[in-house]
Amino acid sequence: MTLPRRHLFACGAAAALMVLGACGGPRTPELAEPVLPPLPGTRRIVLVHSPSRERVDVVYAREGRYDATALAQINNLMRDRNTGDLAPIDPLLLDFLWDLLFRTGIAEGTEVQITSGYRSPQTNARLVSQNRNAARESFHMSGKAMDFRVPLLPGAALAEIAKTMQRGGAAYYPSTGHTHIDTGPVRTWRTK
Repeated sequence: MTLPRRHLFACGAAAALMVLGACGGPRTPELAEPVLPPLPGTRRIVLVHSPSRERVDVVYAREGRYDATALAQINNLMRDRNTGDLAPIDPLLLDFLWDLLFRTGIAEGTEVQITSGYRSPQTNARLVSQNRNAARESFHMSGKAMDFRVPLLPGAALAEIAKTMQRGGAAYYPSTGHTHIDTGPVRTWRTK
């Protein structure tokens, strides 16, 4: 039995393996943690908050170590724009974004327009009350999600590549033109 590709993404790798096992496919006694591909020793990222034109161009990782000063600059740029609250952004989220861009072959230094980074619980609650598609327990509230655009790349294509990476959640929102990625469980969902 062959499952449609969208089911594998929606269920995640672990669920897909269980379904394959139930269908008489190969059985895995224990699921190991996914091994992330090694990323180059120097990782530069350029983030822009479009409405304010605030910009951060930093090397956030060198030779396997994250740069605390660069991470602080990223945390500031990705702050909750309604409350001004800051939270640490998950470095694995930055690696997810960096690797996603790397896989597209786009030039280093290409700007990524951040539409939403960290969200305070107050901002998220307000968003949930205004939009039935907003998540009550959003990964934005823990600094593990971002919404963004890369003007040179189609958002739908970015989301599809992100889904194949199996690093967390990924979806494209055609109504706003942004791509969402997070470091939560591997999944995707229908969007408008």
